This record gives sequence, C-alpha cells and structure tokens, in this order.
Amino acid sequence: MKLLLTTLNSKYIHTCLSIRYLYSSVKDTSDSYIKEYTINESLDKIYADIYEKNYDIVGFSCYIWNVEQTLKLCSTLKEANPDLIIILGGPEVSFDSLNFINKHSYIDYIIKGEGELILPKLIDSISKSKKHIEIDGVVYKSNELPSYSDYRYNTYEDKYFIENQDAPPIADLSQIKSPYLYVTEEEIENKIVYFETSRGCTFNCSYCLSSTLKGVRFFPLESVKQDLKKLVVLNAKQIKFVDRTFNSHKEITLALIKFLKEIDNGKINFHFEITAHMLDDEFMKEIKEARYGLFQFEIGVQSTNSKTIKTVNRIDNFEKLSVRVNQIKKYGNIHQHLDLIAGLPYENLESFKKSFNDVFALLPEALQLGFLKMLKGSPIRSQVEIFDYRYRNYPPYEVISNKFISASDILFLKEIEEIVDLFYNSGMFMLSIEYIYINNYNNNGFKLFSDLLAYKNEYYQNKTLSRDDLYKLLHEFYSRIRPDETNKIKELIRFDYLRMGRNRVIPLFLRNDLSSITREEAVAWISNDYIKSELGYPNSHPMEIIKKIHVELFEFDIIDYIKTKGNLKNHKAIIAFNYSGEKDFMNKVTFTGGLYEQIKN
Repeated sequence: MKLLLTTLNSKYIHTCLSIRYLYSSVKDTSDSYIKEYTINESLDKIYADIYEKNYDIVGFSCYIWNVEQTLKLCSTLKEANPDLIIILGGPEVSFDSLNFINKHSYIDYIIKGEGELILPKLIDSISKSKKHIEIDGVVYKSNELPSYSDYRYNTYEDKYFIENQDAPPIADLSQIKSPYLYVTEEEIENKIVYFETSRGCTFNCSYCLSSTLKGVRFFPLESVKQDLKKLVVLNAKQIKFVDRTFNSHKEITLALIKFLKEIDNGKINFHFEITAHMLDDEFMKEIKEARYGLFQFEIGVQSTNSKTIKTVNRIDNFEKLSVRVNQIKKYGNIHQHLDLIAGLPYENLESFKKSFNDVFALLPEALQLGFLKMLKGSPIRSQVEIFDYRYRNYPPYEVISNKFISASDILFLKEIEEIVDLFYNSGMFMLSIEYIYINNYNNNGFKLFSDLLAYKNEYYQNKTLSRDDLYKLLHEFYSRIRPDETNKIKELIRFDYLRMGRNRVIPLFLRNDLSSITREEAVAWISNDYIKSELGYPNSHPMEIIKKIHVELFEFDIIDYIKTKGNLKNHKAIIAFNYSGEKDFMNKVTFTGGLYEQIKN
C-alpha cells in the first residue's frame, strides 16, 4: 500500500520532526513517502498534489496551528476518494480522541501519543484487511463491535467508533529509529532542523503537555551524536532542540555541549530550552569558550510572582536565574531569549508589569511575551472553573480572561507584545532602546513600551509602518521626551540603522551635521595597512574592501560607549560597518548586528 506521511508547518523554514520519526519506522516495510506543506499554501493546491499521487493511506501530524486546515483537507480528500484511508496523529488529536473521530467521521484512524511503534503495526493490520485493530493507542471506526474488552466506543448510525486502551510511553527510546536516517541536504537547506535528545520533563508545569507524563527518558548518547554530526555535515543552518529542559541531566548536557563545540563548522547554530537556575560552574566554563553565535538559549521565566509560580507547579529561582543570565550576557557570545506568559493564575496586570520589569532589567537579546493556551490534556484546563478562565474554544485555545486579569487587559498586553517585537525583539534598535531605557526609565521597561505604544497610537495609528517609519517614530518619540539629547539619540539610531544592513541613502532625519565621507575619502582611509588589518582584510585591495563595508563619521564615540557602558562622549569617530560576514568582531560587544570596527580621528 502506498503511504504518505505529511503535515502543514506554520512556516516554510520549519521542518516536522514527528513525521520523520514515523517515516523511518515504516520505510523498510512499506511503500512510504514524506512531504511537508505549510498553512500559508493554498489548500486546493495541496489537495491536488496529494490526490494526483494516488496514495492508499495518508497520515497527518496535527498541532494547534494546523488542525483546522488539516481537517478541511481531509474532508476534501475523502470526498474525492472515499477509499482513501486517513490517519491522524499528534497532540491536537491525542486527547478526547473518541469524540474527535466521532465528530469527524471521514477520519479512519487516530494514533494517540507516541506513534513510532504503533504505526508499523497499524499499517500491517490495514494491509491485511483486519476488521478490528487490536493495537493499544489506536482509535478507529468499524461496522461492528470487536469481541475483545479493552476498548471504549461511541456509536453513530451504523458505525462504531472504537478506542483501544492507551499505549504506555516508550520506555526504551533506543527502540525508535533515527528520524534522520534518510534525510538529504536539500530537505534541510535554509531551514530550522528540530531535534530531541530526551522526552519528558523534570518539571510538572500545569500549562504544559509534558506534565501529563512523569519523568525524563533519554535517547542513547552515541546515537544522538551520530545524528547531530550527520546534520552538521549536511550543512544544517540551525538545529533547534525540542527537549523541554535540555540541561536536566548534568553529565549528558556537558557531554553534548563539548561534542557540539567539537563538530562546529563555523556556521551552525544550536538552540536550546534551558533552565538557567540549574546551570553550574562547569557548564558555564564550557559555554564561555564557545564560538560567538554557536549557541542560543531560550529561558522560560513565565512569571516572577511566587504565588503564580507555585500554583502552576513550576520550580524556579529568579535570583539564581538572574545571576546566570547576567553572567552569560557578559560572555557576549550567546543569544538569550527570555519568556513570559500572560494569563497565569494570580497574575493581574500590575503583577505582570512587575514580572516584565524584572525580566527586562536583564536586557536579554529578546523578551518573548506569550499568552496562556488552554491546551487539550493540560492540567490547567481542568482548573477553568477554579480560576474563572475564559478562552477561545478553537485552536490555539488562547486565554481571553480569568478572575485576575480582564479581557481588556489581555488585549492591552497584545498591543504591548507587538511594540516589544517591533522595537526590541526585532534587534533593529538594540543600542538606542537600551540607551533610552537605562537613562530615562529607571528599571521600568513596561512604561517605556507603554509610552511608545501611546505615541504610535496617537501619531501613526492609521499608517502602515515601513522600516524607515519605525526609526523615525523612535527618534521623534525620544526627542519629545529629551529634546536636550536629540543629537545623541539620532546618532545612536543611525548606528542601529546602519548596523542592520547596507543602506545607500540614509534618511534625512538621521543625517548629522558633519561632512559626509566620500567614496574616494573612504578608499584613501582604507589604504592604510593598519586600518586594513583592523578591518580584517590585511591583504585585500582597498577597492575590493570598499565593496564589503560602509564608512561613516559619527559625532559621538559610540564604540567606546558600547564597550564601557559609560557616558556617550562627544568625540568624533569613524566607524566601518562590515557587511560581508568574513570577519566577526561581535564577540567584543554585547549585542548583535552588522560587523564593525572603529578608528578614531
């Protein structure tokens, strides 16, 4: 039988780990294929692509971002070919599966939970035309009831919808074949590659599906290393670990960090979710010596309200976390993304502002503001009446309000999220926003973004903002607050503007009163052997170097300010922005962006 395993990813750059596991599990025993689409593609085109291939079975991996479109696709495929067998799996169908298949009768089978050992058995049973599927973890429809007893069922007209007993988690993960047995370089080119070294979590957070299973199971370390090395050889751009807590096992974590440094090809990036308060000195020593850009950490704070943290069964120590985050920041070689969740118990708007201010004071590379999702199967969904939760009754089941925070407050925080993304998480204003915050907002980052939001709503409400508009908005905003610092903020914003990429024409509102540097003057400056060496091109001709850089004269010594975090000195400086990526000076500073070096006048 001809089998397709597929899914609808949220973006083109994403890849799906689950269907790769499943593909490896059935490839040797069936005529199997794998194909990924996105939710942004036309459903008609996806339908046509699948229908025209004449598959006998199609399996979809379902998540909160794709389940609604997946169901539309399944319904259309079944109408076009009633003999097509449709299998669903994934977290969005693993809970309340019996009612789900009853409601959507065009679905033939649902696999609940981990499917790597179940799918081969199911395909074998289907191919042998078995009436009844006596496989734990499978939900299906039948014309008659089976004789065995380990099931539950619903009826609809002449159909029975049967749910076998749940399959236990796979205790020995060495039984699972590598998801990257058959991967090619073309499949992962310019995409995020997802990877896991373990399943489960050491914590029991009530808003997370990992809390439904106890304990952590680990894949064999040597197999993990073999797969990682293969992906690096295939020129993966970024490998994103989906382990809930990558650093839950000290010895394994250290072994992997050392190994990742060994296989570093100078281009790869590894992204982890870590628990910062658990980091020890040995781990810190290893990451301190890592190449700039090799590692990226996502750290879930969620809230600094102790009652909130306790109520959702989370274990954290914000004081220890802050020490480690600040320590890593001083290393200057690792991006840190810190997360907050709005809508948790006992977190009203004022409490959330404090959580935001506590986290923003650490000045991470990104502060991700998320909103509680009442996921199917998560323990917090059973607390709806206790905390008077209101939430969307369709994916992604996002919170609307609870007894602590109103719907209006949640909508306000949605606007704050947008402003934070535009002016902070985008990385476009890292220097200028940090300067405004440190010098004028006295550890009140929430007020900074609230004021920015108010200014945007007053003066740019009905305007679609371009990149240049955002720079202009920030310049106007701060100039009204501190007219005495108009020149300073203009220079800092101009630096941020140039840092993000080559710009042939600088907007008028960002130009200074200094004489501009002509191309001829820049070439003459670059001709100096010392300067060529400092720029990283000691043996290159000045005319070749000028193609890779932009030379600009600044009124203030911005590089000294970056390095010392002292005052912004009124001292003219030449700065060369290097856009080639051939030489990386960014390990010398604390934020990301274009590459540069300075020679003072």
